[in-house]
Amino acid sequence: MVKYYTKLYKNKLVSVTDSQEGTLKETVYNLFVYVEQSLIKELGVATHELDGPQEEKLSTLQMRVGQDYKTARRYKVKGKFEWNEYQSLMRLGRSLEIFEAIFLAYNAPDSPLVVITPIVDGSPRIEAATGLGSLNLEEFQGTPLTEFRVMVDYLKVYMKNGHFDMPQLINDDYFIAIKLLFNARHYVSAAKLLMSFLDTVAFIDRGDVKDNFCLWLDAYAELKPLGITSKELWEFRNGLLHMTNLHSRSVATGKTAPLILYVGGLPQPIPASPSGAKYFDLKGLIDAILAALSRWIESYNNEPDKLTDFVSRYDLIVSDARMSYLHNAASGN
Repeated sequence: MVKYYTKLYKNKLVSVTDSQEGTLKETVYNLFVYVEQSLIKELGVATHELDGPQEEKLSTLQMRVGQDYKTARRYKVKGKFEWNEYQSLMRLGRSLEIFEAIFLAYNAPDSPLVVITPIVDGSPRIEAATGLGSLNLEEFQGTPLTEFRVMVDYLKVYMKNGHFDMPQLINDDYFIAIKLLFNARHYVSAAKLLMSFLDTVAFIDRGDVKDNFCLWLDAYAELKPLGITSKELWEFRNGLLHMTNLHSRSVATGKTAPLILYVGGLPQPIPASPSGAKYFDLKGLIDAILAALSRWIESYNNEPDKLTDFVSRYDLIVSDARMSYLHNAASGN
């Protein structure tokens, strides 16, 4: 049976097909996702009784999109459902899930013939075609769906036997570089990259919200044995990343104690600091963050629905492991 649908990926519409043989008369479904200002407001359905080869049914559905999206029976979407959430479902091969209630209402078979068309701000658009499985970005090089010519899709690389190897992905994208810097005794640079990583993982977990850095640390990291707090580490991060010093605005005004990293053992007794600075073990912090990562990754086993947010946000992340290369026509390279 042919399955064909259109969808939006990174604000661009995509049409999707998957075919098997079959010519029996059947009910086929033109499905619609109505989008306004990047929010899915409604779902729609128009049905047709068609026979003949599946390719002809598909072609008929495609030709009727322009009429059907205006007259389709519509269903309100409860709550706030953003396009990036749907994009994640597409990336994971789960884009039909939002239509389950419609399929039940119409007593649809397990594998109905469908066309799914997003109607974005009142108009349908189609720019590329994929299969119904997980959306592999590598298959779209050279199409309007990708900005770059060659790019590795992390979901393809790290999805192994149906299991997403998140620990290996995080290690490859971040901790290989942090370890290289630490082992080369570039401790300040290692600390900078560690702070940047905390920014990233907090965004992936919480989104772009206020205090996500501290919220992530408070939820997953045990900083008390290090003698520091998430707020103090946040101010350490501000000074280090913005100015490569230890004096964020809050530290400079005396509202927050400055932090000073060390590696190895401190002399005893520790010399008093006129500024009230606290010393923390950088290696101890790295170990604490690694332990926090284990707890965070485990949260995805307990709350599998979080994976859609992960994919939506991680699709925005750049990585040394997934650099893109452009052909230089002038040089021939």
